Amino acid sequence: MTTKKPSFLLLFLLISFGSITAVAFTPALPEISAFFNVSAKAAGLTITLFLVGYALGQLLYGPLANRFGRKVALYIGIVLEIIGSLLCVAAAPLHAFWLLVLARLLMALGASVGLKMSFTLVADSYTQEESRKIISHLMIAFAITPALGVAIGGFLVEHFTWMSTFYFMAVYGLVVLALTMRMSETAKSLDQDALKPAKIWAKYSATLARMELPIAALLMGCATSFVYVFASLAPFIAMQTIGLNPAQYGVWNLLPVIGVIAGSQLSAHLSQTISPMKAIAIGIGVMLIGVLIMAAAFLSGAITALFLFLPLLVIYIGLGFIYASASGIATAKIEDKSNASAMMSFINMGLTTLIVLALGFVHMSAVILLPLVYCVLVAGAAVFAFILKKNTP
Repeated sequence: MTTKKPSFLLLFLLISFGSITAVAFTPALPEISAFFNVSAKAAGLTITLFLVGYALGQLLYGPLANRFGRKVALYIGIVLEIIGSLLCVAAAPLHAFWLLVLARLLMALGASVGLKMSFTLVADSYTQEESRKIISHLMIAFAITPALGVAIGGFLVEHFTWMSTFYFMAVYGLVVLALTMRMSETAKSLDQDALKPAKIWAKYSATLARMELPIAALLMGCATSFVYVFASLAPFIAMQTIGLNPAQYGVWNLLPVIGVIAGSQLSAHLSQTISPMKAIAIGIGVMLIGVLIMAAAFLSGAITALFLFLPLLVIYIGLGFIYASASGIATAKIEDKSNASAMMSFINMGLTTLIVLALGFVHMSAVILLPLVYCVLVAGAAVFAFILKKNTP
């Protein structure tokens, strides 16, 4: 089989496949709540159920990619995402909120192929040192495409209806599908027994044998939670407290893009001169600054669009450092890159899912809850970084 490297554009779109399908519709959350006559908390199920499927989906594609190859695994996930998007549209004329929620779950099971397979393709095609640099550049996609997605979603909601955001997600899936069809297979060999339950259990257990993977994945989960906690709480702060309309909210979401571009480029530039653990420490320090800016502003009553989005820009600079370094540490010493990246993504998104689900049980104003949760996430990231340093040779 050929080992030609996948295109950067495909990796760019794949790594953000799940995140853009998770958040591109968020400017429509207040409208969805009104359309189906459900509470804001109930409307939030479209995010929380998505995250449940997204976390579980990470474990599906490791065995599939090892048995049938990377391309087949991608085909399965992308098609599921497209079908799920169209079912979300169908929920409107049927006025079936339950269908919307279940379709979001199906979308998640499909879109989860993107995060898992992007790390697998990078691990298949590059050395650890090269991977750090590639993933640093890919972190641009972590903010650019979801932020652009929210901006596009805000425009669509403002000028059309909330259903148009799901048409957009279906088109995104079709673009990824077209690029995948042109990709060369990167699997060096296929494992005929990869789908046997005993083999799956043994493979995933082996990925946890080294402490670096679960601890690094939990650290990444803290970082990822910043994005999804914001997606859950910020639309209601922006539109109900600050008074932005969906289009304005979408445009403001472009501001944090600057942070990820800066963070990922700095991380890539410094990858040759500083250790991964030092890069992680820098990332946590930068995130702390952003969190403190938001907390101070909100506590003083300065609840404005600037103090909602500017701190996120700073936080995203830190995310660029953490993702590139933590993912490299997690999979560096494990031979089975496919299952390693699947377990890493599962733990990463599993922690994120638990944190977002927990928000539904907290009866507190979103204005107070957002900076409070962010403080907890920074503390959690610092703890996991300390443990990771102790367990990394």
